[in-house]
Amino acid sequence: MSRLEELNQRLASAGDMRSIVRVMKTLSMVSITQYQHAARRLRTYSEVIDRSLHAVMLAAPAVAETSRSLHAEAPLGLIAFGSEQGLCGRFNDIAAERVIQRVREQTSYVPLLAVGARGGQRLEALGHPPDTVLIQPASVSGLTAMAEAALLTIDQWQSSHGIERVEIVFNVETAHGGVKAVVETLLPIDQSELQRISSRPWPSRQLPTFDGAAPDTFSPLVRERLFAALMRAGAEAMAAEHAMRLSAMQAAEKNIAGKVTELQALYQHERQDAITNELMDIVAAYETLAVAGND
Repeated sequence: MSRLEELNQRLASAGDMRSIVRVMKTLSMVSITQYQHAARRLRTYSEVIDRSLHAVMLAAPAVAETSRSLHAEAPLGLIAFGSEQGLCGRFNDIAAERVIQRVREQTSYVPLLAVGARGGQRLEALGHPPDTVLIQPASVSGLTAMAEAALLTIDQWQSSHGIERVEIVFNVETAHGGVKAVVETLLPIDQSELQRISSRPWPSRQLPTFDGAAPDTFSPLVRERLFAALMRAGAEAMAAEHAMRLSAMQAAEKNIAGKVTELQALYQHERQDAITNELMDIVAAYETLAVAGND
């Protein structure tokens, strides 16, 4: 294979890679928008649930006394949101390092649930393999099944390990285009949180009413609050993941563009050399024929 053919193949490969990167950029941009919208809708839904809890506590203040305050030494379970795919920079490292920090702060066994295979692999590489790994949802519609599976796992933790506290660790986007890991308490909803919800003024003069007994209404609302929190965390984590992937693809596209420019310059140089050599061969052949004719 000549040098020109080799450079031509390398240019074609770089062009194919640039097309793939552009497609991935487009998918990431679309996904970021979808998951950001989902997170906003879920925050609104969580506010509706809090208003519903507020209504129940207005009618029956004693119902909130069933909730416990947080105890720092109570058994803890962690849910970590990672990625299913790669090409997202340090996304999994950032979340995993925060999880390991929380694990090391505990004095007892901490069960781990990882959402996303790559996130689970990163935790395992750091010496704390997750007990359960859930497949990351492939779309916004998959967040529901993910949250349901996570709640079932929490139920198992409570019955098998006596887990009283559950925290979720997930990455969110920052104002500067990066991501950071945040930790939120999922369980229990302590007295201070319920006090915050119930102390807000009701938005209208008409106090709310509801059907059924207050305890029977309160418990499903608490579970729905957990459900919404898990879905929101998943949506925010996936928006941050795609933001990191978009950043990685933008850097890759820039590198590919530089490589293409370099290859094109080499190709033009080699082509010019080949043309020059061919012209020199023609001139040499002509001069040889001219000398032979004179003889």
